[in-house]
Amino acid sequence: MPRLLLALLLVLPAFAAERYNTFLFGVAYYPEQWPESYWAPDARLMRDAGVNVVRMGEFAWYAMEPREDTFDFSLFDRAIAVLARHGIKTILGTPTAAPPKWLTARYPETLAVYSDGRVADDQARRHTCYNSPVYRRLSKRIVEEMAEHFKGNPNVIGWQIDNEFNCGLSECYSESCGNAFREWLKGRYGELHSLNERWGTAFWSQWYTSWGQVDLPFPAPASHNPAHELDYRRFISDSVASYQHDQVEILRRVRPNDFITHNGAFKNIDYYKMSRDLDLFAFDNYPCFQEKPQYTTGANLTRARGFRDRLMIMEQQTAAGGQTYLLRTPRPGEMSLWAFQSIAHGADGLLHFRWRTARKCIEEYWGGVLDHDNIPRALYQEFKKEGAEIRRIGNEILGSRVVSDIAVLNEFDDEWVLDHQYLTKEVNLAGEFEDLFQAASEARYNIDFIGRQADFNRYKIVFGPHLMLMDPELAQKIRKFVEQGGTFILSAHSAIKNHDNAMTGEVKPVLVRDLFGVEVIDFQCYQPPSRKKNAIRFEDGSTVPVNVFADVLKTTQAATVATWEHDSMKGSPALTENKYGKGIAAYYASFFNLEAARRLLRRYAAEHNLKPLLAGIPSGVEVTRRSKGQNHYYFVLNHEEQSVAIKPGPGYFDLLENAPAPANMTLRPFEYKVLRRAQ
Repeated sequence: MPRLLLALLLVLPAFAAERYNTFLFGVAYYPEQWPESYWAPDARLMRDAGVNVVRMGEFAWYAMEPREDTFDFSLFDRAIAVLARHGIKTILGTPTAAPPKWLTARYPETLAVYSDGRVADDQARRHTCYNSPVYRRLSKRIVEEMAEHFKGNPNVIGWQIDNEFNCGLSECYSESCGNAFREWLKGRYGELHSLNERWGTAFWSQWYTSWGQVDLPFPAPASHNPAHELDYRRFISDSVASYQHDQVEILRRVRPNDFITHNGAFKNIDYYKMSRDLDLFAFDNYPCFQEKPQYTTGANLTRARGFRDRLMIMEQQTAAGGQTYLLRTPRPGEMSLWAFQSIAHGADGLLHFRWRTARKCIEEYWGGVLDHDNIPRALYQEFKKEGAEIRRIGNEILGSRVVSDIAVLNEFDDEWVLDHQYLTKEVNLAGEFEDLFQAASEARYNIDFIGRQADFNRYKIVFGPHLMLMDPELAQKIRKFVEQGGTFILSAHSAIKNHDNAMTGEVKPVLVRDLFGVEVIDFQCYQPPSRKKNAIRFEDGSTVPVNVFADVLKTTQAATVATWEHDSMKGSPALTENKYGKGIAAYYASFFNLEAARRLLRRYAAEHNLKPLLAGIPSGVEVTRRSKGQNHYYFVLNHEEQSVAIKPGPGYFDLLENAPAPANMTLRPFEYKVLRRAQ
C-alpha cells in the first residue's frame, strides 16, 4: 500500500463534475438512534420545511454488521423508504469513523497508538489506525457490502467517505504506521543514503545504516529533525488519502452516478491533494466556536472552497453546541444568517446538524432543529423559513461561482513546518489568513485561498504568507505570474529552505532573489508581544506595526516603498517592489497582520483598478458575489445586532422577495438579501 500513496495522489479521477442538479437542503439524521415510530412524523416535518436530502449511516457500523461477516441493512432500507415517500433523498456515510465493539475486541491491532505508546481507548470514535492492514480490509468490506446492497436504490444520491478524518487524533504511532512510514520513505527517497543526505542525519550522529532504524518521531529528550517531522506529516496526509481512496474506488465502480465527498478540515491533511479523489469538498461549519464569527467563518469557508473548487456544507450549526464544553446559543436569526454566509461563499448544498438533539451520550448538548422533547418551536420555524428561501433561489444559483481577482497561496507543507518550528507563540498562520480575508471583505472584494496547483493567472494579486519552502516548480510559477502582469506579495521568512525542510547555501530568498530584486542579509525575531517593538513607515508617514519577524533587506533591483521605523534597521527597506515583465514582485519584510493586509490590499487593488463588489454598504455588513452566465448574485449579510441602512443603488432584483429591490433599504439584525443583476 504505502508505495502507491504518492501515485494515487497524482491520479485525477475520471468522473463528471456535476453529480446532482438540485440545490441540496437538509439535515443529519440518525434513524438508528430513534424509535421507528418517529421516522414518518420526522419526514413530514422535514418535507414541510423544504428538506430534500438527509445524511445518515456514518456512525452505524454496529447496526450494518452486528457480527463479523453478518450484514443487515434493513433498518436503513426502511428509513430511506420512509423519507423517500416524502420526497427526501439520502446521502449515505460510510461508517468507518466508529467501528463496532466486536471489531476492536477481536482485532486490537486496528487501534491507534499515542506517541507515549498508549493504545487508544475504543469507547469513543476515531480510535483506529489508517495503516492497519486488518482495519483497511474490514473497512473495504463494509463499504463493498453497503455499495452492493444499495446498488439499485434510486433514493441514494451521494456518499460521504468516513467522517472528519483526523478529528481528535491526528497522529498515530502504531507498529503498522511505523512499517508503513518506512515503506513510504523508500518510495520517496529510493536509497537510504539519499534519505541520510537530504535529512542531514550526520547531525547528532543520526546517520541510518538500515531502514529498520528509521522510526516515527516518538517523544525524545530533544527536538526531532525538521525534515523527519515534515515527512511524518506528509506521510499522515498520504495515509488518509490512500485510506479514503480504498472506499472511493469501490463506490465509483458500484455506484458510478453518485457524488462522493468527505467532510471536515483537521490537522495533518493536505486537502488539496486529498480532495482530488472527490466530486466536491464538504465543510462542517460551526461559527459559535468564536464569539464574533463573521471573519473567522468567512475565512474558513473560503479556504474550504478552494480545496476542490466545489463546496457543500455537510454540517451547518443549528443551535448551541457542546460535548464536555458548551458553546453559546445562536441568537434568533443567526442560524439562517450563517447558513446564507455558507452559500454566499460557494456552497452548492447545505445540511444542518442535526435534526433532533441527542438524549444520550456525549452530544446531549449539541442542539438540533428539534429539542429533546421533540416539539417544533421557534428554531424549527426559522429552519422552515430558511428552507423556503433556499427552495426559492437554490436552483438558480446552483453552479454559480465565487470569482475573485485576489488570492492567498496556502501551502500545507509550510503549515506543518511551523507546527514543529513555531518561532514564537505569536506566529499564527490561520490568523494571518483571517486577516487577509477580513481586509478583502472590508474592501468588498472576493478572495480565494488556493493551493499551488491552481491557475495563478486567474488572479491579479496573490499573497504568499510564510512560503518557507521554495522549489523550482513553485518559483517558476510565481515568476510567470508576475511576468504576465500579476502582483505577488511575499512575506518575510519566505523562500528560506528547500522542499526537504533544509536550509541551502543560496542567498535568500532562494530561487526568486532576482525576481524580487532583494537579498535578505539578516533578520530580527521579536519576542511577544511584538507589535510595539517596530513599525513599517510608508511614504505618506503612516505606519503598520511589525508582526513577529523583521527581515533586513538589501535591494539589488527593487525600489523601496516603505522602511523600518526603529532599531538598527531604521531607514532600511521594509517593503520593496521589483518590476518584472508586466507585473510587480513585492517583498514585505514582516509577517502579515490586519493593518498590513489592509494597507497592501488598498495599494495593489488601486494599481489594478479593482472595483468593490457593491458601494453603499456600511461596515458590519458582508458582501460576497457569485456569478453564472450573465448574472451576478450579491449576498448582503448583516452581522450586526441592530438594523443597518444600505444603499446598493438601482437595477437589482431581490431573489428572496421575488421583486425589484429598492435602491435604498434597511436590513434588520441578522437579516440578509440575495440580489441579482445582469452583467
